[in-house]
Amino acid sequence: MSKSYAVIGAGNGGYAMAGELALLGRDIVLFDFPAFEDRLSPLRKAGGVRVDSRIDHFPGGRGEHFAPLPQITTDISGIASADVVIVVVPGQHHEKVIAAALPHLRDGQLVLLNPGGVGGCLVWASALQKAGRSGVLLAQPADLLYAGYRTNDGRVIVADKKKQAVLGVFPNCDQARVLSLLEDFPEFSPGTNVLEAGMGGPGMLVHPLPMIMNAVRIDRDAPYKYDAYDITPSVANAIDGLDRERTAIIEALGGRPVPIKDVLTAYYGVSGADFYETVRKVPAYLGATAPADFKHRYIAEEVPTQIVPTAGIGRALGLETRVLDSVTALAGAINGEDYERSGWTVERLGIAGLSRDALLAFLETGWR
Repeated sequence: MSKSYAVIGAGNGGYAMAGELALLGRDIVLFDFPAFEDRLSPLRKAGGVRVDSRIDHFPGGRGEHFAPLPQITTDISGIASADVVIVVVPGQHHEKVIAAALPHLRDGQLVLLNPGGVGGCLVWASALQKAGRSGVLLAQPADLLYAGYRTNDGRVIVADKKKQAVLGVFPNCDQARVLSLLEDFPEFSPGTNVLEAGMGGPGMLVHPLPMIMNAVRIDRDAPYKYDAYDITPSVANAIDGLDRERTAIIEALGGRPVPIKDVLTAYYGVSGADFYETVRKVPAYLGATAPADFKHRYIAEEVPTQIVPTAGIGRALGLETRVLDSVTALAGAINGEDYERSGWTVERLGIAGLSRDALLAFLETGWR
């Protein structure tokens, strides 16, 4: 039976997600807040989104496709009829989305966070629990499926799409029900738990730290050609250190730690002798433009919603987080922000004070 969808967020990922589902012939509502009407109006005018696919593994393959979107709205009540609500909004804005969406969610509905950061499902679960709602399903993949960008005239360029992404479900005992609702996304493979999935993507490794280590050039020259995030051998060595901390935390959580080099191979089908050689081969990372400043989502989103919770969980488990903590401290110093306080701490995730065994039990069954 065909599923109906609502996509919240008309940014780069929202355009691509809505376009793919429309090309599959699915019933879809695209919502964004009135402040982002400029993103919706070109789609309304055209009656849909024009997709420029640069890849074979997208509906219709390579080329230009028109994806009709008859339901485009700034009225969030339209999400109530969807089987699956996909939130394609930066992590630091999820609490605003939760407050607006909560009255319109229903039991049996799946909320898919894409992206969900590290612990986004726990942020949503805490809000649902406080509201006395227990029947809404929650899941998040390790990363946004698409690489690309939208234009101001209602077009989205899909430069690449992950071939595989780990899916985390909270609580994990709902995994079978969730997977049955996501048959349109064969890229998703079940993860051990929702935190393993949140820490599984490459973004928190390849985005913030290279920006910080290239700060002088970004300040002087951006925007400029930013092939593979300007990762040099020295930057790659620092990322390897970050990755060792990340994989140790995943292992302590009972997950299956996959080194960043192998994550890139699974996502994009490229390989090399080491991380540096592999990252330089990722097609989606070539020809990119360096962020213009340090308010970019690579810092403003990924540090508070990925680096901060990963480090907090690691410290709670008694593990080393020196490189993670350094990224948080330096990013905060650059932007004049206290990300350690404002980010997704273990307190905001609702897991402060839990032992490892209690945390694993919570990830499996939630509050049940």
